[in-house]
Amino acid sequence: MFSLSCSAETFSVTAYVGDPTAGRTGARIAEVHSDLKSTLVLLDSGDEQLAIVTSPLGIECREMHAAICTALAETLGLRKEQVFAITSHDHCVPNAVDDAVCDWQKPAGIVRPGTINPLGQAFVAGLRGAALRLRAQLKPVTLEWGRAQESRITFNRRGRRPDGRAYFIREEDRLLLDPGYIGEIDPDAVVAVFRDEARRAVAALAFYTGHPVTAYNPERMVVWGEWPQVACEQLSAKLGGAPVAFLQGCCGNINSKYMLGGTVAQSRELGGFLGDAFGRAVDSARPSVRTDLRRHLATVQLPLAPLPGVPALEKDLAEIDTFIRRGQAGDETALECVGMNFPRALTPPYRAKLVEMIRPWFVSALQAHREGRAHLAPRALPVEILVARIGDLGLVGLPFEPFVRIGLKIKREAALPCVLPCGYTNGAHGYIPDASACDDREYMAGFFRYTAGRPPFSAPAGDAAASAAVAILAEVSR
Repeated sequence: MFSLSCSAETFSVTAYVGDPTAGRTGARIAEVHSDLKSTLVLLDSGDEQLAIVTSPLGIECREMHAAICTALAETLGLRKEQVFAITSHDHCVPNAVDDAVCDWQKPAGIVRPGTINPLGQAFVAGLRGAALRLRAQLKPVTLEWGRAQESRITFNRRGRRPDGRAYFIREEDRLLLDPGYIGEIDPDAVVAVFRDEARRAVAALAFYTGHPVTAYNPERMVVWGEWPQVACEQLSAKLGGAPVAFLQGCCGNINSKYMLGGTVAQSRELGGFLGDAFGRAVDSARPSVRTDLRRHLATVQLPLAPLPGVPALEKDLAEIDTFIRRGQAGDETALECVGMNFPRALTPPYRAKLVEMIRPWFVSALQAHREGRAHLAPRALPVEILVARIGDLGLVGLPFEPFVRIGLKIKREAALPCVLPCGYTNGAHGYIPDASACDDREYMAGFFRYTAGRPPFSAPAGDAAASAAVAILAEVSR
């Protein structure tokens, strides 16, 4: 019996040499190795509809997310709470928006929006075109899903030094560890396939967890769909050309190999590994018992800690100013600052730029203390999470870069046979740690210092979103 219908389309945009990037030194695209493929999947169960938009572009920023919701409202009549817009978080892409605004950058007062540039406009046009065709292409479908394991692509990039301090395991650090080092990752490669009455694949969702940064260097930027696009192309071929949407997992602290020194060829090899895993998942797929659709949007309050005290802030600010001077002067030994460590593959001036970005946070926090406003700092960060059940499959969209334990908690505690916890969905609140990492100050757990005045997180931090997602999944599964 069919109670779910589906249609889907993949479309491409083309970037060019010279396109602007998010690099802190004004770096522009130097090489283009592929078009960038995005996918729109439309699901309809009669009383509920859902659109899943996936792209390597930065579609989680406010301007692009608003444009996506507007396009799907005008073409498909969907509301924003019926849209999952998920980026793979591919770093080998140019900007789609000039002066884009991310949620973590939100200052007090009115924010002037950025401008969707020609690349972003091409994406929106492609999305509109696909959406206009999909309603007429809806077919009754069944759902099946399968899971395989792939642990050769990624590793956990949060390490511990002998003194207990956390640090970012850059590629040069990984090579110094045990050759088999992986750490705690999510190795699941999951594929959900929607098939029509003739058993032909109409669309597929492909899930994996890892920063796609194999060919990435912010000072020598290339355009490349990275290993998720390679894997999805391989899976699409196996499924007779069906569109495949890539769903990025909770990879805040999960990296792919070779960052800053890797090549397109190495990325393509990793994509082959993942494509093979996706193929094994399809071969082991089981049918979903249910084929109905339910979803829910909820706001979750993630707890924040008080601002650090004045002595600690003054000490860190002095260290920051010293590091910036050393980096600007070309000091190759300038590698660590206020808990963050930087790779030698980045030039000293670029390292200084990264530290310059956190300086305003310390200045602002000190000013709040001196003006007697420190106690007025927010004590929670509200985030909207979107949760859906598609048959036996759970889908969770988190609008931030969640640490892997957040996703593993959802998968472990949810009362569904298969759950896909996705980061980078419908918003960009930056890195948010799980409860175990709140007191650390490496780049990821200490990312609050890059924000416009957000205090550190306190436990349970991002785990609060995981707990809420588990409860919602239970509710929509009744």
